[in-house]
Amino acid sequence: MKRAGIIVLFCVCAIVAQGQDIVAILHVADSLSAQPDKVLEIINHTLAEYPDSEELLKVRANAYENLKQYDKAVDDYTRLIQKDPDDEVLWYALGRNQYMNGQLTDAMKSLHRATSLNSRYLSAFYTKIRILLDLHQYDAASKVSDSTLNIGATAMSYFLQGEVNSKLKLWQKAEWAYQGATKIDKGFIEAYIALANNAAILNKATETLEAAEAALGIDPDSKEALIAHSRGFALSKNYDYAIDDVSEVIRMDPNNVDAHFWRGIYYRDTNKPLEAIRDFEQVLKFQPDNWQAIAERADAYAKTGDKETALDGYRKLLDIATNYPEKDAITQFANRQIFELNRENRAPTLALIDPKPESFDISVPNNLSSITIKGKITDESPIQSLTVNGQKVPVTPAGNDFEFSAVVQLANVQEIQMEVSDVYNNMTKITYQLHLTETGKPQITLYTPKPSENGIISLSENATTLYIEGKVTDESAIVSILVDGKAVDFDHEASNPGFTAIIDISNKTRFSITATDRFGNTTEQIYILQKLSTVVTPSVSPTDAPDGVEQSSQ
Repeated sequence: MKRAGIIVLFCVCAIVAQGQDIVAILHVADSLSAQPDKVLEIINHTLAEYPDSEELLKVRANAYENLKQYDKAVDDYTRLIQKDPDDEVLWYALGRNQYMNGQLTDAMKSLHRATSLNSRYLSAFYTKIRILLDLHQYDAASKVSDSTLNIGATAMSYFLQGEVNSKLKLWQKAEWAYQGATKIDKGFIEAYIALANNAAILNKATETLEAAEAALGIDPDSKEALIAHSRGFALSKNYDYAIDDVSEVIRMDPNNVDAHFWRGIYYRDTNKPLEAIRDFEQVLKFQPDNWQAIAERADAYAKTGDKETALDGYRKLLDIATNYPEKDAITQFANRQIFELNRENRAPTLALIDPKPESFDISVPNNLSSITIKGKITDESPIQSLTVNGQKVPVTPAGNDFEFSAVVQLANVQEIQMEVSDVYNNMTKITYQLHLTETGKPQITLYTPKPSENGIISLSENATTLYIEGKVTDESAIVSILVDGKAVDFDHEASNPGFTAIIDISNKTRFSITATDRFGNTTEQIYILQKLSTVVTPSVSPTDAPDGVEQSSQ
């Protein structure tokens, strides 16, 4: 083959050397059209001699396109258009190669120029529709497709109308369009395959099988047709036949992503999650961000009881959702699956922290119009709602728990009803009874020693200890009596208990007695110690007695 190429090139060189017409060179290139690399070699050699030949540039651009060297084809067509800017064929060829080279915006401009020069240039309109589909601009694609069908009701016009309607999820209109394509062109295998897949979406088992079989009649080894055929069997619940079809595709092409995906679906539907996982893994081997395969694999892991791996899959969906036009649907699906997978049936635990209840009773001072309550909620799941006496109360996450604070109005209220539920509607209800308490402070009475009205106790200057005895009077039970900060013994069960104590008063000028009742009402009484010197009364003689004072007898 290499020798033949050298011979051809030698002949071309001879033709050029003899100054013969370029037509002869083009004839040689045409005879080698099935070997674009040879054509390219010939044309490049000839262009060295005839660098301005438009015909040679066209042949080379076509050869580049056949070799999928689209960037070089774009360069050649750009040079040609500079020579003839009103040639719609050149503009279409440029747009086509820009499209294949990924230059979608430039391609649309070139194609628009082509259709401006020729408003019935169907091939240019076809490529426009494909570009708009790739850009996910489905509404715009629909408008171009409608006008294209009006220009020419060809099989391709109908087929692309079906592709647009499929992207818009207008399945009935897509079916009509694909049927139109197959009526015009009985050998249009892509249209039959698309018709079969569309029928599968519409849950039409018979129509799916018929369209797929028509495609297989055109090409019995068509992998796409076999996959579409399998979908018809699956709709008929003939899963063994469906699996056989896609397995045959995998035999022919072990890395066929679509075949592995659909076999995974069929294993899923026949309750074989482990087999399904293996097929979805194959899909993700080649398409790591295939969101449908990630979702199906996660579902399969959930069925095997592997909750954590399933959750990882759904979280991956949330990470990649923004990469897809269906991002909202993907996000909703993933969140719903995570929500269901985390479902639990344990009710929240509610604890009131302030005021601290005694069992289900809360004591409240009777002089308050409202109280602020604080508490904590423990639950495995997020809290959906908390109400206190029918009023909604916000909760705040605090570590693994939730905290809340609410103001409760006390007018005509005898109880506090609390109701908390989590996102799975697990609910806890608690009712606390309110008990109004007095707010008067305890009264302290000291019997021994007896203080003056202003709390002064007179003592001998030599006194170092003091025995005291007293009583505390209150409407409520007394819980604490302190003398100089130290607790003293008393009868906690007694009403208005008495108390005694002996205290060291060395170097002291005062001491305190503090009493507290069960509701926290507290009284502190300060006593002043007044130490007096010993008084010695002198003898008075009768003769020294004042006038009018009776003398005592000796």
